Amino acid sequence: MEEDAEVQGHRLWVGMTSEGEAAVGRIAIWAASVEDNLVELCVSLINHLDREVGYAVVANMNASSMIQLARQLSADSDAVRDGDRAEVQAMLTEAKAALEQRNKILHASVGELILEGKTAFRHRRKKGVRSVRAAAAVGDHLAWSGRA
Repeated sequence: MEEDAEVQGHRLWVGMTSEGEAAVGRIAIWAASVEDNLVELCVSLINHLDREVGYAVVANMNASSMIQLARQLSADSDAVRDGDRAEVQAMLTEAKAALEQRNKILHASVGELILEGKTAFRHRRKKGVRSVRAAAAVGDHLAWSGRA
């Protein structure tokens, strides 16, 4: 498959390889899956008999707020068995960590480094260097979290 000059020019400008673009794309796709699962978890915990109530509650919530809500609801809800509470809390911790990693990569400026195979993701708050392989690992982590 041949790329057009605009795509090649953009890739050259940001210093990203096609593998890097694919890794960032996987991160975005799997993060969306994690967020969808958070919505469904919250909806079920709010009112599993009338899901529309739950959808109304979480309609404008971000992922961090849904994680906080799910933590509270899963700790207090009869819908979660006592034996499952710790597992739900652990999955919420994993989801939060994965989404934080996603944010660090997706909201960063991308640049090229002299080191082969490395891409710099610079953020206005924190600077960091991640390899394309590390970005792919964040995507894998999100994929695992999304299977909750």
